[in-house]
Amino acid sequence: MSRNPNDYQIYYHVGLGKAASTYLQNRVFPALKGIRYVHRDRYRRYRSIIESTSDQRYLISREAAFRLDQRLDEFAAFKADARVILVLRRHDRWIASHYRRYVKNGGSLPFEAYADLDSDRPLIWGREKMRFMPMIQSIEARFGSHPLVLFHEDLGRDPFRLIDQLCRFTGATYERERIDLSIVHSSWSEKQLKVSRRIGKYLFDEVPSAPKHTGLHRIQRRLKLWACYGVLGAAHLVPSRWLEDGPLIEPLSLERVRETFAEDWAACLAYAEANNPAPLTP
Repeated sequence: MSRNPNDYQIYYHVGLGKAASTYLQNRVFPALKGIRYVHRDRYRRYRSIIESTSDQRYLISREAAFRLDQRLDEFAAFKADARVILVLRRHDRWIASHYRRYVKNGGSLPFEAYADLDSDRPLIWGREKMRFMPMIQSIEARFGSHPLVLFHEDLGRDPFRLIDQLCRFTGATYERERIDLSIVHSSWSEKQLKVSRRIGKYLFDEVPSAPKHTGLHRIQRRLKLWACYGVLGAAHLVPSRWLEDGPLIEPLSLERVRETFAEDWAACLAYAEANNPAPLTP
């Protein structure tokens, strides 16, 4: 017999990628008390997990990135009154981190083509996909409530304040000594990424193609990642003079991203100020 949806509440963390998703999934969510966390590796089984348990609160986390609307539609069809958690990162920092991951994984487009602010048909990221307020509005439209909007930057400034807000929103509790504040991923050096971008141009497509067969795609992706890590590992053998001068991402390009989305970022900060619950601690 199926559980009555009114007997439990779901809190859905929809990750945008490169906005603390991995840190929260591995270091924070498992440490929360009073709520059952369904790890991202068990996401596909969340329905059966809910049916086979008797908890009143569930926290489910899934990265969405390009497929945000698809993920929201899927989840709203299951529980339309779920409460959504969204973590944002200032646009220039966020897209720069996405770009570094893209290059690490064999991408070779210059940053300005990867995050194309001018074209109506961008290859990967364009203006409309990079705006955050439309994402918030999409969540409101599907779930009929304000999402909890948190900010990646707060993890560096005051991580416990962010976690306190998360607990106020979900009704969970935690013990500070159980939270590991260490960095989850180490960064690759500029030289390693420059080497990867240069070699990736000859080995891989500039724009990753959508998978046609899930099983085959997983195998191909695994092989590609092995090749990329091999390139990154051997990058120290490449003389610096063989690489282009200047940084991986031009500071002026990042400044343009920041200026382009300054109004959107300010609107998100104001939204969080108006709608987020006050943290547990001052």
